[in-house]
Amino acid sequence: MTLLMKTLAATVSATYLLFVWPGLIAWADEKKHNAENGTRNGPATLTEPKPIPVEVRFTDNSLLKLKLEGERLEFLTPYGKLFIPVSDVHRIDFATRVSPESTKRIQTAIKSLGSSEFQQRETASAELLSLGFVAYPSLLEASKDKDLEIVRRAGDLLEKVCNSVPEEERQIRKHDVIQTEDSKISGWVQGTALRATTAQFGSVQLKLADLRSLRSLAVPEPEEDSAAASDPGNLVNYQNQVGKTFTFRVTGAINGSIWGTDIYTADSNLASAAVHAGVLKAGQTKNVRVKIVASPQAFQASSRNGVTTTAYGPYPGAFQILR
Repeated sequence: MTLLMKTLAATVSATYLLFVWPGLIAWADEKKHNAENGTRNGPATLTEPKPIPVEVRFTDNSLLKLKLEGERLEFLTPYGKLFIPVSDVHRIDFATRVSPESTKRIQTAIKSLGSSEFQQRETASAELLSLGFVAYPSLLEASKDKDLEIVRRAGDLLEKVCNSVPEEERQIRKHDVIQTEDSKISGWVQGTALRATTAQFGSVQLKLADLRSLRSLAVPEPEEDSAAASDPGNLVNYQNQVGKTFTFRVTGAINGSIWGTDIYTADSNLASAAVHAGVLKAGQTKNVRVKIVASPQAFQASSRNGVTTTAYGPYPGAFQILR
């Protein structure tokens, strides 16, 4: 009897292992898969992530509102790779990138700056000038070339680029910087483009080399200083308050009359002076801080950022725009 019971037990165990155990394993695997994908009663249902409304600023300073697609960004940092949900992104400031096509154009044009033919040199200069800030890093290198003609022309082009691009925008950014609610992370967004949709053009590819910044429209912008006063036009009514600082809400312009450089006569147009000083772009609105200063003996003329100022002698009041 004992032998029979042992034989029976062995047979049951073998049957269990052969038929029941694989089924239990499969059931457990399916349950785990469903749990990981957010479902309890059957296979997971994959849904496309909802596009996130954003505003993108391009390298030419144009703006476009669209919806960013995708579930997450692959982001390489010095400490490893991260996968950041698109919905968590508040802002991205993009690194300075140059597309392979532009790189080829720039290299060819810079080489031609030293051509023995005048027309080729002129054509190359025009090509580099048309590329604007994209050519800036390469022009910096070219200004150290052994060929004196390349150095001369690169220097002229750098001056023109600097006059058309505010100083803070001429910074060569080595990293992408992503801001979330609790973090600010430096690294590199992987890939060459972001997927997005627009009401005007449908689905589009945003080349990273064309992007300066991106901000989520789902996140409120930081509130501006509520103490900012409206743009007074000029600072004549403040010129006797030397040493005091004021904040005004200003929209940049390029058509106002201005006298001076860095320090401006009190009757200079504030909106145009802000553009000349590089703290605003034409059409951009934000708070501008100005300080009433002692008037110099003379005001110097100059051209910056598309604005040309006029020289002037002594004037009873002056102001300086603070950065």
